[in-house]
Amino acid sequence: MATSVDLHGVENKVRSAVKTKRVRVNEFFKDFDRLRNGFITRDQFQRCLNQHFGMTLSNDEFRSLIETYGHQREGMVNYKQFCDVIDSGFNPNLLDSRPEMQLSRMMLSSGSRLDSDSLGRTEELLRRCFQYYKYRGINVKDCYEDFDRHHIGLVTESQFYRSFPGPPDVTEEQLRLLASRYYDPGTKLYNFLQFHGDIETLGATASSDTYSLKGVTGDKTRGKSADLESVFDKLRVAVYKDGVRTTEFFCDHDKLRSGIITENQFVCGLSLCCGKSLQLLREEMKLLADHYRTDDGRVRYREFCHAMENAFNEPEMEKKPTQEVVRPLRGALAWVPNYLSSAEESRLSEVLTYLSDIVRKRRLLIYPLFKDFDRGKGYTRGVTKTQFSRILHFMSLQLPDEDVKLICRKFENQTSGDVNYSAFIQAIDPEYTGQVVEEDRMTTMKSSQTSPGATPTSSIAEPDLLDLIDRIKHHVKVNRIRVCEFFRDFDPLNTGSITKGRFRQGIGAMSYNNMSPAQFESLSARYTDPKHRDCVLWKAFVTEVEAVFTQLNLEATPTHRVPHLDEFTVTRPGARDWMTAAEGDREMLDAVVMRLRERASQRRVLAKPCFQDFDKHNHGYVTPAQFKQCLSYLGLVTTEEETQLIEERFSDDEGVNYVNFLAEIQPGQREQPKYEDYVRTLQALQESKAKAATQDTAVDIEDVMVKLKTKVSRERMRVLEFMRDYDKLRTGRMLKTAFPRALDLCSFQLTPSEVDALIARYEYPKDPAYVEYLKFSDDIEAIFTTKDLEKAPLLEVKQFVPPVAIDQNILTQKEQMSLDLIMHRLAERVRVRSMQVIPLFEDYDKVHNGSVSRSQFHRVLSELELGSLVSEHEFKVIYKRFDVKVGGQDDVNYIAFCDMINTYAQSVWRERMQ
Repeated sequence: MATSVDLHGVENKVRSAVKTKRVRVNEFFKDFDRLRNGFITRDQFQRCLNQHFGMTLSNDEFRSLIETYGHQREGMVNYKQFCDVIDSGFNPNLLDSRPEMQLSRMMLSSGSRLDSDSLGRTEELLRRCFQYYKYRGINVKDCYEDFDRHHIGLVTESQFYRSFPGPPDVTEEQLRLLASRYYDPGTKLYNFLQFHGDIETLGATASSDTYSLKGVTGDKTRGKSADLESVFDKLRVAVYKDGVRTTEFFCDHDKLRSGIITENQFVCGLSLCCGKSLQLLREEMKLLADHYRTDDGRVRYREFCHAMENAFNEPEMEKKPTQEVVRPLRGALAWVPNYLSSAEESRLSEVLTYLSDIVRKRRLLIYPLFKDFDRGKGYTRGVTKTQFSRILHFMSLQLPDEDVKLICRKFENQTSGDVNYSAFIQAIDPEYTGQVVEEDRMTTMKSSQTSPGATPTSSIAEPDLLDLIDRIKHHVKVNRIRVCEFFRDFDPLNTGSITKGRFRQGIGAMSYNNMSPAQFESLSARYTDPKHRDCVLWKAFVTEVEAVFTQLNLEATPTHRVPHLDEFTVTRPGARDWMTAAEGDREMLDAVVMRLRERASQRRVLAKPCFQDFDKHNHGYVTPAQFKQCLSYLGLVTTEEETQLIEERFSDDEGVNYVNFLAEIQPGQREQPKYEDYVRTLQALQESKAKAATQDTAVDIEDVMVKLKTKVSRERMRVLEFMRDYDKLRTGRMLKTAFPRALDLCSFQLTPSEVDALIARYEYPKDPAYVEYLKFSDDIEAIFTTKDLEKAPLLEVKQFVPPVAIDQNILTQKEQMSLDLIMHRLAERVRVRSMQVIPLFEDYDKVHNGSVSRSQFHRVLSELELGSLVSEHEFKVIYKRFDVKVGGQDDVNYIAFCDMINTYAQSVWRERMQ
């Protein structure tokens, strides 16, 4: 029995399932069509719909499809025609609607299990979700993919609720209604892919609805409205003040660097770059996005960044060197305190005056206390109102609550709600400067400009210009600067003239940075090149400045008096000439300094470290407030008038010179010059060396050769390698002057007389200026082998045995007799007590070289109770007999000493046994 079934509804149902799963319909039917003729059986057709597409069609719906796509052949279905209809997406015969709109309506899930009222509510909820996801860039599919292990687009009910991405204002009833829309009765799961597809469909619908307006909003030539201009002004100021590089916040969204991103990405980047400091409204962001929108709905962010970053700058300045860049004055864009009513301003002035008096009397240092609470990134200079009240209470600045609230309203930042403590401190502490508004110098610059035919005039008085030159000379003298080195590279043709910019750059390279623009204009006007008004005669400037060292062409005027260097010494800027002060002030200052000196001497005050704690850069200056604080900490009590007098005496433009102040109250002993003592020491050393050289005349050349052979044998060195470098032609000879140098390279440590003896022995007969170093090398290295041994095969080679060091220690006859008595005395004690002497010495011989120091030798004998048998004179005899050089020190060869003790003990024992 035939029933009325909507064929288009069934096709849309199949089409919705296919689009949700993102599959190709034709591929599933091909597996049953072996001959590729486009026909399969009814059972195969139904199996594909049920198993692969996850659909459960009623008998009437399936029958309507069979009637439409069935073939006259019994039991066959034309699946190719069915796939073409499902994949078509839109009807090409409907010309009154756009294909995107048809596709969107076909893809939107029908929710046939819901009534019309519930379906409308779910569609409204989907639109809310779409707006929420679009603004935050949320992808519904990514939220549920972790639960879809088999990639079938289905999750359980709890997983659907758990991963629902919002909005947060969706009620539990609305969420259950939305879940019922995507419930699949066949699998008893929830189709999140269909939910994702509906959100994407709504996005395509919204994009097509605004298609007709894109041409208007994307026009690049349209003007800015008043509201848009105000938004641009706020953004320029925020970007310039905070130094924001706006491009960095957008380029991550533009992988291809095309300069275009989506609207959501533009809003996200704009919120990140200046959202905290500016807090733009949603409408203002929308206004900016519309202004830079393209035809396809995206945003040209690169044009926006170019307009923001070049607000107070001119791009490509290297191509426009004469372009004048207009920038806001320093402090012009700073935060301005809020405006209050006249009554509130009057009351606030009284409160600030009261606090200023307390800060001045108590000498409070307020800024560090506020800074400890400023933990924001980038040093925000803001604290909360609670912290502000807490700091005032901590400093005992008790104010009524109404006055504290009034101060907070005055210095409150409207954006963050914090209190700008920097502006508050500047209002009550004259010693603190938080921000300075730079004055406009355009008028000064215009007045200093001269016409091409006029003579340049100085913008400062002539005495001030001479004082400036004197200060430059003082700077050059103190730092020993060669001024010409800083200007020569700017004048490659050596014309003596450079531009003003180069001249200013050279002065800056000299580290003279205390010159104002007006002073520089006057200085450059003094040395202006007559031929080129925009250039400066730098050689004339260098000649005048370097006069502190010498005068040019002094050989032509030998009677000219060269000024002393002290004549170019000037006081620091701002320092007062105390010699011209009033007599009463000088007497009072002397009395105060004398009293402080006595006080510091009585209490033994160490004052300098206290001042150095405030002098972080160690340049010898502190601020007046810090100076007063140090005096109070050190207990150097002075009145306000006396403190002001001390500051006038030791202050200049940089601060209070505490080094000069401490030199007055704690004068130290003046160090005597040590150069003369150093010269006398050198002269005495030279005389001692000369005396030793004259006394050391009798030298045995054989002893010298034995000494050298012993050193070479022990250190296994090649003497020839050290001497060959002085004989480039390999003649076997070298100059007598080079021979001592070669011996020094070998570290033989010979005396001058020993060197002279070697030179005399190996002097070249044909030329007395040369020495036969090859012959000397052969004689020394003969200790290893005999030269030309192949010519005398029967020659017996005797190996050189280095003499023992202690054998070279020769005693006099009296000392030898004394040594024998000592050794027999010690040997008798050792024999009687059967003592082992060597183990105690070995405990001190860590490197096992057979020697110990003299103090260790004396200690061992004392531990063995043998030290009492030896007097001091007898110890010296033992040291002389068993002395050995180790590392330049005189040690004792304890092995030879113990061998002699044992020898004497055994001989005595044998005599008694016989």
